[in-house]
Amino acid sequence: MAKLMQLEILTPEKSLVKRNDVTYVFLNTVYGGLGILANHAPVIATLKEGPLKVQDEDDKLTFVYVEGGFAQIQDNTVVVLTRKAEMAQDIDRKKYEQIKKEATNRLQNPDKFTDIEHTEKILNRAIGRLKTLDMAAEQKKFDI
Repeated sequence: MAKLMQLEILTPEKSLVKRNDVTYVFLNTVYGGLGILANHAPVIATLKEGPLKVQDEDDKLTFVYVEGGFAQIQDNTVVVLTRKAEMAQDIDRKKYEQIKKEATNRLQNPDKFTDIEHTEKILNRAIGRLKTLDMAAEQKKFDI
């Protein structure tokens, strides 16, 4: 049996995830991907927007979108602090495909009112949510 870890994903509004049956967490940090197993060395990591992958003791995978933030890994506990987080199943694909399209169009055809930095953030957040959905959908192909 694999060693277990605790995982908590916190936003200013709520505790989105709190579990004690986690065997693996994959974080999307500003320096690249970081896989966490039990007994990992203590780390504080800066996250970028994108998917977070969680594997439980039954090998079931769960995908969560996190909008950047920080992760603390210590004593078999992973705590994620983020401005916003959503479970993959709660993400509206059509909505974020439209947001991605509009942001891309605005960046390709800016006018004097276009805030480039803000529009890039909107685009990156939409892409992160869509990537989270794609990873979850890809996993479902292999579920028996």
